[in-house]
Amino acid sequence: MRNKVISNLQKMMDVNIPIIYIHDFDFVRVDDMILQTVGSNAKNIYEWNPGTGVTHFETRQPNIIDKTDLSTFIEKKYLEEPAFGNKIPNKIVILREIHDLIDDPKIKTLLALFAQRKLYDRKFDSTIIIIDSVRKVPDEIAKYVQYLEIEYPNDDEIEQLIKEHVEVNGYSQFNDEDKKELMPSLKGLTAFDIDRMLDMAMSSNGTLSAEDRDMLLQQKKVMVKNSGVIELVDAEEKIENIGGMDALKSFLERKASIYSRLSAARSKKLDIPKGVFIVGMPGCGKSLCAKATAALFNCPLLKLDMGSMMGKYLGESEANLRKAIKIAEAAAPCIVWIDEIEKAFSGVGGSNSETITRMFGYFLSWMQDKKSAVYVIATANNAEKLPPELKRKGRFDEIFCVNLPTVAEREAIFKVHLMKKGLSTQAAKALSADSFTKGFNGADIESVVNEALEESFVNNKVNFSDELLKQKAKDTVSISMSCKEQIESMKKLFAENSFKDASTGKIINASNR
Repeated sequence: MRNKVISNLQKMMDVNIPIIYIHDFDFVRVDDMILQTVGSNAKNIYEWNPGTGVTHFETRQPNIIDKTDLSTFIEKKYLEEPAFGNKIPNKIVILREIHDLIDDPKIKTLLALFAQRKLYDRKFDSTIIIIDSVRKVPDEIAKYVQYLEIEYPNDDEIEQLIKEHVEVNGYSQFNDEDKKELMPSLKGLTAFDIDRMLDMAMSSNGTLSAEDRDMLLQQKKVMVKNSGVIELVDAEEKIENIGGMDALKSFLERKASIYSRLSAARSKKLDIPKGVFIVGMPGCGKSLCAKATAALFNCPLLKLDMGSMMGKYLGESEANLRKAIKIAEAAAPCIVWIDEIEKAFSGVGGSNSETITRMFGYFLSWMQDKKSAVYVIATANNAEKLPPELKRKGRFDEIFCVNLPTVAEREAIFKVHLMKKGLSTQAAKALSADSFTKGFNGADIESVVNEALEESFVNNKVNFSDELLKQKAKDTVSISMSCKEQIESMKKLFAENSFKDASTGKIINASNR
């Protein structure tokens, strides 16, 4: 990671990029990489930040004489002329944490003028590097800016960070098994976050071992959620807890067997599974499938909220999506769950959808080309308005549709929920066959069991009654009754798109609807 960043920074400076933007909050590491890049030219680095104003870049000491504000600081560097007609020495102008100031019209104009002089004046060889914990670039200067991406640490770099902590603190009992247990909880985090988490683990019990895994995982959930673009979700559901959908479950089990032997699969030139797209009726278990898949694959589950990606500034939304994907790839092998994907991409190609279209294009390219062990599960209640490009082979391994459960599937779902509550499953068969449960989805069935158990408890009944369960089922307004038009529309959609049925694995078409 470190060497790659230094190399990319040097290339940007060599090809005359006027403004380089580094979106990161670990200023110490970033500064160190800049110093390694410029080498002996460090004396020509000039910094301004809102806290200490004009500041010596290496010593971090403020210039107590020069109280220049930001606009004056940029103006001086922009208007600087070479001595005796010579070329101005290569200078680097560091602007740190200026996100609260960058919208000022004078600042934007000065940055644009600086960039244009850098591009057109051969004697002017100065470069601006913006280092900021908040990614914020106004439209007026976006064309002059190139972002320097700092990758998340890979396995070797995480191992090195752990090794450094162990050696500094003298933990002689720390072994390879401890390292193997801790590694998954540290993947997908910055080096800064990993350092802090290891410090917390050590301070909690005075040592570092496999016993710290759960504590590290909880801290990781907080850190990932604070990123604002992706969330680490608990995945305690088991594939056995899903009633019906036998074809989909069998499909996922086959993909899980590949993920359990990734090294061997790669050695056999096997393509790493990309993901699955699950379309279906509301409340029929799509979200449950995503959670159960994470447990089946024995991988962390990252939930991607497409709504949270949308930003105010040009390129900000796309940057958020890239950030989320970077976190996921750094955390690989993992599952990425995109819930209700239709809400994110249904507007592609419409008016005022340039940002969504760019994000959609980036997402498709990533899905098509990705080689990392990131398994994507996209779920949708209504795929009617989704662009056809998303449903094309090569993006996902397969597209399954989830219909309303059959009699046998309703029986299986009743049994799952009754067993979860420690109740007898004797009534499951009769209930599933009764005409009034036809059209129930999984959520309806779960509600029937919960309401019957609740009434039994409130009325202090000694034994749970099957008759009470039957009565609650009769009183329930199923989804097939409350959403008739939507369900008929979905069935038509399944047939028109020739999706695979999650229960049978057969292609749904007009003849077998």
